Amino acid sequence: MKRLLSAILILGLCTASSPAAPVCEMSRAVVLPLRDDGGYLSVPVTVNGHNASMIVDTGSEGSLMTPGGGAAFHLPPDPEHRTMMQGPNGAPRVVPNIRIQDLRLGTPHSGELALGAGTMAVGVLPGSPMITPPVFGLLGADVLADYDLEFDVPHQRLTLWRVRLASHACQPPPAWTGHWTTMPMHRISGRLTVPFTLDGLSGTALLDSGARSHIVSTDFAHRLGLTDDQLALDPGGMTSGVDLRERPYHWHHFKRFELGNTLWNHPVLTVAPVHDQADILLGSDWFAHHEIWLSYASGQLFFR
Repeated sequence: MKRLLSAILILGLCTASSPAAPVCEMSRAVVLPLRDDGGYLSVPVTVNGHNASMIVDTGSEGSLMTPGGGAAFHLPPDPEHRTMMQGPNGAPRVVPNIRIQDLRLGTPHSGELALGAGTMAVGVLPGSPMITPPVFGLLGADVLADYDLEFDVPHQRLTLWRVRLASHACQPPPAWTGHWTTMPMHRISGRLTVPFTLDGLSGTALLDSGARSHIVSTDFAHRLGLTDDQLALDPGGMTSGVDLRERPYHWHHFKRFELGNTLWNHPVLTVAPVHDQADILLGSDWFAHHEIWLSYASGQLFFR
């Protein structure tokens, strides 16, 4: 829904011994309290020692700090960096950056993950919940893609896992029991996509925890044969993204949505303009109804 632009081989000699099996190393980096406030998924952070909340946005290439957060925490501008920001209307613009001396995910009580110093784009969020501590930005793939992410929205947990794969043959499954669906993901600048089928037509879905609903692009709806006149008969309204430009949306009844080996009959999905490489955004409501493991390390999606 939005896109921000912000970067052994061991040769040895062996005798009659058998080759060692590939080693997968997994460890929890941190378990974060995860809130769901009307589709806004957020976690607590500290910025230079100040408490705040930030939206978890797997659909964004980069992270974002609001002007209010920059002012509240007295964050200095970063004259050496600027960021090209593009919203759902496809109109890019350049925004300034601020410098952060110490960014930490979590709290001393729940456990912290220190990310250190860095630079972050400054921009306005189109909406955010009124919670304590206040939401002052979003975390994008520039932070999230260094870990595997385990979303458990019903139990209010987001676990960040450190995963090291010794080889491509080593692809550890989630630390789950029972059955789940596994799908390969395609990664573009940290953002993750998977294939889907809607009413018999195949497309590409962006895994976008920052979007508040399933959003089908208007172009994809047109390829399904739906006209603007037909969509105008559906209920809807106006919305906006990080570019703050309004765009119309409609709630439309579809027949069949397929993702991997899962099937959703008669879904009601939001149809809106999506100027992106994806045909549909799988938003926070999808995250809220599944256990989800996004494995950046192995390029696989696990869900159930």
